[in-house]
Amino acid sequence: MSFGAMAGWQAWGLLALTAGVMSWLFFLKVRAPRVHVPSLMLWTKVLDAEREMTLWERIRKMVSWLVIMAVGVMLMLALTRPAPSVVAAGGGRRLIVIDSSWSMGAQMPSGGTRWRNAIARARTLIAAAAGDEVALATTADGLVEGPTTDSVLLEAALDRIAPAGGEGADWPRLADVSVVHFITDGTIPRSTTGLEASGARVSLEPVYEAAANVAITAFETHASGDPAVQSEAYLELANYSAGAQSVRLVVTRGTVSVADASIDLAAGEAVRQIVPLGLEGDARVRARISARENALAIDDEAVAWIADAEPLAVTVVSDAPGFLQVLFERVPGVRTTFVATGAYAKARTGPEDVLIFDHWVPPAAPDKPALFVSPSSVEWIGQLREERTPTWTTSQAHPVLRGVDPSTVTLERARAAESDAWTPIARSATGTPLVSVAESLEYRRVMLGFGFSEAESNIVLQPAFPVLVVNAIEWLARPSLGDQVRPGVVGLNAVVSHLTAPDGRQVEVTQFGDGRLARIMTPGLYLAEGGGMRSALAVNVGDPQVSNVARTSLSTATLASTATPQSNAPWWPVLIAIAFVFVLVEWWTWHRRITV
Repeated sequence: MSFGAMAGWQAWGLLALTAGVMSWLFFLKVRAPRVHVPSLMLWTKVLDAEREMTLWERIRKMVSWLVIMAVGVMLMLALTRPAPSVVAAGGGRRLIVIDSSWSMGAQMPSGGTRWRNAIARARTLIAAAAGDEVALATTADGLVEGPTTDSVLLEAALDRIAPAGGEGADWPRLADVSVVHFITDGTIPRSTTGLEASGARVSLEPVYEAAANVAITAFETHASGDPAVQSEAYLELANYSAGAQSVRLVVTRGTVSVADASIDLAAGEAVRQIVPLGLEGDARVRARISARENALAIDDEAVAWIADAEPLAVTVVSDAPGFLQVLFERVPGVRTTFVATGAYAKARTGPEDVLIFDHWVPPAAPDKPALFVSPSSVEWIGQLREERTPTWTTSQAHPVLRGVDPSTVTLERARAAESDAWTPIARSATGTPLVSVAESLEYRRVMLGFGFSEAESNIVLQPAFPVLVVNAIEWLARPSLGDQVRPGVVGLNAVVSHLTAPDGRQVEVTQFGDGRLARIMTPGLYLAEGGGMRSALAVNVGDPQVSNVARTSLSTATLASTATPQSNAPWWPVLIAIAFVFVLVEWWTWHRRITV
């Protein structure tokens, strides 16, 4: 016998002490009250009379004593929580790892979910540890409790964990482990070679049961080639079932339904759909599906964001905007305001997403994302370096330069700042920065070392002109944070300082090297902010590996080797209830002089 709340000798000592105290209180003699009577003659006759006692009269005090003892012992058992000393194979320190893949939330035909069975199996293993140290971990959260012999702490940890993805996470590591119990449905194949090489014996604890499911396995939006449609949604639907199913698909843009259709899918079939989203409306797009046999709910919904749905407010500060004015007259989704350099300080009245400074730099650094075209010399921007007839020779892979062909660009003059605050992403043959970027939690900037006039370059005559300017504006105000991001540890842009979840709570963002990391456990649309930019991050679970809950990587021998885990619900509330009933019975019989 082992005890979850304390060491064995402490528990046995507490039980013995409880039995002794209860017996002492029961047999404690209470001094009878003294009563003055005029004569003892009647009392003597009563006391001297001989009467044969019944069996109940002879044993009722012993029965009452046993009931009182049972009440005390049961209350102490509920406190100490004993468990059978069943020694799990292997002995020594144990590590219980629960597969927290989203597939573990699948509803099983027999009732309940795989996750519920995994928790029940973990409780059984904890109870069978026989006082050995046990550590609890999941594939998404790593080590969550232990190593400890306190089963109360381990069971409390089981109550607070839930499926959270972690399909690509590393194995939790713990020193001096002799046995690793891996509770899994086998939907996501995982190699245990590393654990076995460390000397630990890995015991697979399957909780798999085949189930039918339908899922959205891909969902994103992109610009439409049709001028009457602003954007289109691309999605993939899959039927992971043994039979055909009719799947209802509903796509909404904000609160407006843009598609509502029934799609017939054969067994194992996957289809791709293009859904027009209209010319205007909300930036938020959501797709939902439903079907008769659908075991997993987390992949029935997907979200996306239309970046062009909200026009960008751009302020161009220039005394001769020229080609920039012509360009922005033809760029959709941009509201442009042109301001002369002398009127910049007093002309800014409305909100702006991006500032463009053409051949001029304000005395104080702007607090908005800004594009500087052939900047002038000011102290905060850094020392300028100038080169005549530079040749654009080197370019880094950067969103600002995506689609820009430098071989078509001829430069007559380049002038750019050389400072630690700027990172060159394009240089001339002699090393002069031609395109530079700067970003931090407070600002986000792009600097072009050349202008758009004929005296400086021929770029306005090349396709690189609109591509470069639009790329710079998008990177400054709405950088892409990635498509089809899945829950887990997500890498973010270095300037993201705040990440807001769909329910409005703030997600912690951590600095890691040159980037930022956030732990995202719930699908949905997240708002990222920092350095003056705002962008949406769409987090979806949809993945054929996760959604195909009808298959498993576990062998037939593994599935047959372990019996289905029995429910291991806490039994100590039952002991307290029985003790309460015993107290009520004793109180009732005592008041009716049955046990006295």
